[in-house]
Amino acid sequence: RQHICSSGSSSGSGSSIKIQLSDSSKKEKVMVDISPKTLWDNPVRYQAGLWDESVEVVDVGDKAASFIQSIIVKYNKKKKKNDGDNDDDDDDDNNNDNDDDYSDLRVVAQLPNPHRRVDARYCPAATVDTLGRVPKVSLTDGFPILIASEESLQELNRRLEHKGKDTISMSRFRPNIVVKGLKESFGEDYWKAIQIGGIHGPILHIVKGCPRCKQSCTDQMTGVRFDEPLETLKDFRALNARNKEDVYFAQNVVLQPGSEWKGVKVGDPVKVLTKGDPIWDIDAVQAE
Repeated sequence: RQHICSSGSSSGSGSSIKIQLSDSSKKEKVMVDISPKTLWDNPVRYQAGLWDESVEVVDVGDKAASFIQSIIVKYNKKKKKNDGDNDDDDDDDNNNDNDDDYSDLRVVAQLPNPHRRVDARYCPAATVDTLGRVPKVSLTDGFPILIASEESLQELNRRLEHKGKDTISMSRFRPNIVVKGLKESFGEDYWKAIQIGGIHGPILHIVKGCPRCKQSCTDQMTGVRFDEPLETLKDFRALNARNKEDVYFAQNVVLQPGSEWKGVKVGDPVKVLTKGDPIWDIDAVQAE
């Protein structure tokens, strides 16, 4: 849906998140407490479906749910009016008919200690702990960390400009870590292990490329969906010999077990420990 809302962390500690109506002149918003203690103390839990798995999540409260419900109701009323259906009063926020009943819609968060595991087929031996377990992941598609380089985005934008199309920002790809200073674009494809922040920093293993879906074509501030960047990525990033429909941008990453994690910060040095051939998907995975 278009023009609904956007969200973002409101503090460096990540203890709260702001959900805001992106196209509202009133800057309507709600703050949600997602601190570990608050999440653990909340007894309202659900099982959420994610691909073919079930993940336990926690309800973040009525305030957030009511905010999202009201946005969807307003959107539907506006759409009905634009479609010529004026049976509802567009200015009456409390006038909900059966078609606009979203009372069962809730906002949830992942628990601080998830039990879902990444796909073991892509994990090198160094990422397996002493009990033979691969790293954990919660509400992301398949892996906990995504890394991309500014040089790769520059190459994509160069190709978009050559076609006379608008460039895009890195946020379209939603990476957790962005690096710069590579000698060539997509150099991160060939990384196998890196260390960030010096000799005492965390060691990360690059496990496989990230196939991109239509989400990368969606402006997350407005909800408007475009054909790009997938169309241009098909020109030079359809790298999976098993399936040429998959196009890749950025690399999935896991933390080495036992590697002390104190976080990373802007400006930290990145040392490439090992390199190797890129890994793409064993199965066709691109989502619509």
